[in-house]
Amino acid sequence: MLTKRIIPCLDVDAGRVVKGTSFIDIRDAGDPVELAALMTLRVETNWYF
Repeated sequence: MLTKRIIPCLDVDAGRVVKGTSFIDIRDAGDPVELAALMTLRVETNWYF
């Protein structure tokens, strides 16, 4: 049986993490390195940019 897991994914545009819904109202959400470091402290290990 396959193990269920959560794989974090950061949407990056022009070197910054962005947040939006269906590509509408996209806004800056932070630095990808800082956010990845924060999430790594929470034990996420697979990264997709």
